[in-house]
This record gives sequence, C-alpha cells and structure tokens, in this order.
Amino acid sequence: MDDHDKRKQFSPETLMMSYGYNPQWSEGAVKCPIFQTSTFVFNTAEEGKAFFEIAYGMRDQKPNEKLGLIYSRLNNPDLEILEGRLKLWDKADACAVFESGMSAISTVFLEFLKPGSLLLHSKPVYGGTDHFIHHILKGFGIHTVGFHPKMSEQEIIQLVEDTGHSDQLALVYIETPANPTNALFDLSMARRIADRFSRDDAPVYLAVDNTYMGPLWQHPMEHGADLVVYSATKYIAGHSDVIAGAVLGNHELMARIRGLRTFLGNMAGPWTGWLLMRSLETL
Repeated sequence: MDDHDKRKQFSPETLMMSYGYNPQWSEGAVKCPIFQTSTFVFNTAEEGKAFFEIAYGMRDQKPNEKLGLIYSRLNNPDLEILEGRLKLWDKADACAVFESGMSAISTVFLEFLKPGSLLLHSKPVYGGTDHFIHHILKGFGIHTVGFHPKMSEQEIIQLVEDTGHSDQLALVYIETPANPTNALFDLSMARRIADRFSRDDAPVYLAVDNTYMGPLWQHPMEHGADLVVYSATKYIAGHSDVIAGAVLGNHELMARIRGLRTFLGNMAGPWTGWLLMRSLETL
C-alpha cells in the first residue's frame, strides 16, 4: 500500500505511528532513528549537481525526478518524515519545520512582505510576533495596520484604505484564538478582505497562526487560509522540552518558504524532528 492509499484509508491519528518511514531503510528499526549528520553521500557528482539545482531553485524538477538528500540545512530524513506527517492534519500539500515558532513566523513575513508592502494583522498577537511587526518590519520600510476582533468587515476595509497603502496590501495575518486573550477572528471574513485587495499580478495571501487550537481542533485552510503557522513548541510538542515551529500550505507557496529557509538556515535539527515525531503519536 503506497502513502496515497494510506492517507485515504487511515486517520491522521493512526498514520502518526509510521507514515513516511520504511524500517528497511534503517536495519529494520521499527522507529525512525535520529539521522544526526550534516552531509549525505551522492552516488555520482552529476547526481549531486542535479540535487543542488533543484534545492536552490535553479530549475524545476523533471517528471518523476526526486530531490535526494544533500545537507541537513536543506533536508534531513527526520524532518522530511515529520513534515509528511504534520501536513496530514491540515490537508496541506507541503510543510516546512523550523527551529522555533518565531523563525516560522518571521520567515513568512520576510518572504511575502517587501519594502513598501502593507501587512494587515489581527490584534492582539503573541508578544514576539507583535515586536517583530512593530519594530523589525517597520525598520525594513514595511507598513503595518492592526484590527481588533469587534471590528466589522467594512470597518477593516476602511482601515486598510485609510492607510493610503491599500494597493500595496500583500499579506493578511491572523492569530486565532489570540495569545493571550483567546480572542477569536472570522477566517472567512479575512479571506474575503484578502480577495478584495488582490490583483491579478499581486495576490494578497492569508496566513493563520493556529498554535492555540492546534491541528486537531481547527483547520484554517478549510476556511480560506493560504498558509498555516504553528509554534510547535506548545500543543504539537506537548512536553515542554522542544522549541520548534512549522508552516504549511500549497506546493507553490511552500517552495518559496523552503527556499528562504534554506538561506536563513533556520530549519529544525534532526533531534528536534525526532522529538516532534514522538509527540505526534499522542497528539
């Protein structure tokens, strides 16, 4: 039975035990080992060249061409298996795991916001996110505006227009339930607002921090989110012994996230990946 058939037949809870891992890869070990290595062997120099071309976005993958293991800043078996399992909960195409929740959040901001862009965000948000928005992003020349949960759709639209930068709106960022107030925001409304300001050549993306509900109790992509963000430190890890983050979305957007992660070097390590796989078994 291939992985596609398993996804159709079994629930995510069941798949967390073994999905994406074949014991034959590791001397018959039932559980995925920790692949604590920096570098992987290529069969040929040509194979290595091809892997790097794909990893660095120099060309698209050919039909049926697979990206092999290169270097643990780019990919690692523990992380690839973990990412394959995490994406099952949100029915996402792809997942990227990070060394912290803030590294996941900041990578999303840095990829989709440029100098002159406008960010529309819910408020309140997690303290680290709030600081990044109001201090780091503004230092890059990025405009920001926040809205509270009691504002109507029309009030939020007017808020965006009053900034004078509505034509530069690039990202809507929602944290719901909000940290620390548990304030709730309407994701379908946020999707409509993003669509209202989207242009053919410049779509406005919707990213949702789903940390407080976790992947069991809320699935933002079902309500129009383009990206789902987690501080995996909390609900996903569950044991207060891991710092990690994750971003999930479609293939196109996640290729951009993975590309920036490669050069920021903020992906999680193998040990973190292994611990999160352990946690997913009892999520």
